[in-house]
Amino acid sequence: MALPEEPGGREPAPGALRLIQEFVNSRIIEGGTDDWPTPEALAAFLAGRGLLGRGEELGERDLAWAKEVREALRGVLRANNGSLADPDQVAALTRAAQEAQLFVRFRADGQTRMDVGATGLAGALGRVIAVVHGAMADGTFARLKACRRDVCQWVFYDQSKNRSGSWCSMSICGNREKSSTYYRRRRGAGT
Repeated sequence: MALPEEPGGREPAPGALRLIQEFVNSRIIEGGTDDWPTPEALAAFLAGRGLLGRGEELGERDLAWAKEVREALRGVLRANNGSLADPDQVAALTRAAQEAQLFVRFRADGQTRMDVGATGLAGALGRVIAVVHGAMADGTFARLKACRRDVCQWVFYDQSKNRSGSWCSMSICGNREKSSTYYRRRRGAGT
């Protein structure tokens, strides 16, 4: 399934961060849609991004595990926007990295990269986590955030100079949050 346009006309995340954005935004909380309703849909999603071999079969347990990792990443991306990461979600990401058998690979040019020793879904999830690690190392990960609005949590790339973006779209979620806050204050003041 193709991803919807970025809210508010935002540009998608650049480079490898786009993979993380697509991975997490495969579930739209506010709309109640999920691009992975079945193990086959998950396999197609991962294969379409070069993370899993075409024709590899996944089961219901694989689907549940991928969804757990996806929501754990969303939690970390919420932390990039001022929330605290849930310790259970952090532990889920650590388990996924261990299952993927992540390791550092040295290249002939003197650089390194994270690589995975596992195959199948563990390897696919490991490649996603390796992108997260690389983005954390180069400082770009902090710009990838989940919208602060609880019913949204759409992952967006904060292109603001001072990295102060809070909502996927100021014209959508920002205005809704500000209107809601204003309404609560007025009700509380009795006017």
